[in-house]
Amino acid sequence: MKALFTTQRTSMQLFILILLIAIGSLLSSLFGLGLFQLIYGTTTGMEQHPDMMRLFQFITAVGTFLLPALITAWLCSDQPKNYLGINGIPDGRLVILVIAGMILLNPIISLTSMLNESMQLPAWAAPVENWMRQQEDLAQHFTNLLIDGEGISPLFTNLIVIALTAAVCEEFLFRGTLQQIIGRWTSNPHAIVWICAILFSAFHLQFYGFIPRMILGAYFGYLIIWTRNIWLPVLAHFFNNAVSVIAMSDSEWKESEWVSGKISDAHLWPYIGLAVLALIGFAFIIRYIRELSIHA
Repeated sequence: MKALFTTQRTSMQLFILILLIAIGSLLSSLFGLGLFQLIYGTTTGMEQHPDMMRLFQFITAVGTFLLPALITAWLCSDQPKNYLGINGIPDGRLVILVIAGMILLNPIISLTSMLNESMQLPAWAAPVENWMRQQEDLAQHFTNLLIDGEGISPLFTNLIVIALTAAVCEEFLFRGTLQQIIGRWTSNPHAIVWICAILFSAFHLQFYGFIPRMILGAYFGYLIIWTRNIWLPVLAHFFNNAVSVIAMSDSEWKESEWVSGKISDAHLWPYIGLAVLALIGFAFIIRYIRELSIHA
């Protein structure tokens, strides 16, 4: 069975991946729901049990993202570890540069997020816009339920589920597997990265955060293109999610405009200036990452 579809057309490999995602999503959701009913019965809803919601999130992330990526790599390559970019512990200098890149990219992410949130569709597209806002509200409601809880235990669990598990599972799928498949259609690395970044953002069904998530996805995609090591985009993804989890877990930080990214009009122009300087620094970071990757 190993490498069974290595020589198959790209469309067939993509179909296999999509099929595995659909099957994995269905089975993991059924398993998670069955486990919940086994523990709590049918007289209560999952929203009343944040710990169970976190476990359900973990199960569905593994089933929807990680397992399909691993199985696809095993079916479509005779070297699945190389296919996914599992190439050992990255250079410590690269680790520092990748985290620095995330920090410097953050002001641009905040500004594009503010721009994206102000998006309004034409009047004739009102039903579409209403649906998009419903999806956004639903995602925010779900996130708030996951984050809910005080103390070290909920924070630690959220870091495992929302930050680490999501980073590993989503990167293995989108950067590890999908970029490989898209790369069979085109040899243009920019096209590969941005197509996957668009799909990565669209998959979340949060359209008022589409642009910043797409930019993050592109950064993660370029990291694996340059370094051929999946653990660097996983690290960047984890760092981004972990900062968000920690910030949202503290009521004072959550309300701070510098942490939330919702910059007031009074501070907007200074923040734009900061973002420009950060972007220049980010460009230098990218240069060093590429140079280190070449000589690694």
